[in-house]
Amino acid sequence: MYWREVVASLYAWDLLDEDLEHILDVLETETLTNSTYLVALMHDEKRPLTDLYYPHNPKRKVYWTEDSRAYWSPDPKAYDSSRIKPRTTDNPELKGRDWLQELVVGSRRRGMTVGAELSHTWVDKERTRNELADCVQRDIYGQPFDQQICLNNPDVRAYGIALFVDLASHYDIDFVQTCVRGFNPGRAQPRATSNSLEVQRLTGTVLGGCFCDHCKSAAEKKGIDWNAMVSRLKWMAEGYDRYNHKQAFEMNLLWHSSMTSTAVLAELPELYAFIRFRIDSITEFFSEIYRAVHAVKPMIDVRLNHYAPHPELMGLDLKTVCQFMDSVRSSDYSEQWGDPKRMERKRAYLHSIRRAIGIEKYFLSAISPRPKATPDLVKQGILISAQCGADALTIGHYDGAWMNCLRAIKGGLEEAGIEINRDAPVFGTVQS
Repeated sequence: MYWREVVASLYAWDLLDEDLEHILDVLETETLTNSTYLVALMHDEKRPLTDLYYPHNPKRKVYWTEDSRAYWSPDPKAYDSSRIKPRTTDNPELKGRDWLQELVVGSRRRGMTVGAELSHTWVDKERTRNELADCVQRDIYGQPFDQQICLNNPDVRAYGIALFVDLASHYDIDFVQTCVRGFNPGRAQPRATSNSLEVQRLTGTVLGGCFCDHCKSAAEKKGIDWNAMVSRLKWMAEGYDRYNHKQAFEMNLLWHSSMTSTAVLAELPELYAFIRFRIDSITEFFSEIYRAVHAVKPMIDVRLNHYAPHPELMGLDLKTVCQFMDSVRSSDYSEQWGDPKRMERKRAYLHSIRRAIGIEKYFLSAISPRPKATPDLVKQGILISAQCGADALTIGHYDGAWMNCLRAIKGGLEEAGIEINRDAPVFGTVQS
């Protein structure tokens, strides 16, 4: 079996602390990495994420990331169509250097492909609470969801397109990917006592987003009776407050009944209309991004970093969105929990992705060498990825990886009979 790539993700502070050449030496030798990408727009998150301290960083035990900062040199003209501009780092250690360009140069020197990721949040909380508050998603009561930007907002759409086009136009990169958060899923985690978990996940979406004026306008253009839909959904939302006696009784009766999700959707066309509307909104957004990016760089790979276990709750239908993606990366990191029982969940998740995107779409499967992973679980993750029809492997993530687990990647590839060959065939392409 041939895979085209082993892809490693890196952060600007990794390059600062460990030196790019050293990192690439380790990755090439221990994991057969032949592709890298910078998380070029990174959200607020302690690193390493899954352990208290870095396992191999020579300069610090932890790193406190800034909120939604860009680690390349954005072209100001690229963002003329939006009020929103990328915010660059304020960290004195990181300022003054174009970290994406440094990764591009270092990776190209070794014959590697290279890319950039626009991570979960594209705008920092400080601005979404102040001058960009109108760009934030709203719940059914009109309250904002902190920094979750609305994908039907014209400024957000223009900004999102500009991010992709800026990176594709000004850097020698092969792919640009994102795992941007979609619509707020609402109460996605059912109550532990529920006998109907799927029904509770479904009804919980009414507490999610978005109900802003831009969504209303977009829905009405699609022929949706917005006021009627919101009125019915609000009755459901009020059922989550026990002091709304009639609504709470109705919702509790539903959750303790034998009703299925199918029956709920059949009974409540307004709920289905809401879910469908959000799916159509996200699909349209990515179709605009895809066409704009390929207009400036036809051969670039637009990649989705797919991370949500229940993507439909945030408005993402992988089957429709993948029409406007050249590849899909699974972001399943089951290995890092140290529990062999979780590996079958990984298998099911990979099957669900492959089913949605089709057998010809380029599909990368992630494995995690982070705690509490073991070398055996890393190898098992590689084998499961092969068995589930993956075309490449991606590592999540180098900064928190223990060396014994990194070394297991090369061994796992060998034991699974997988050779890394850049000339292996690429199957599907997107039809614009």
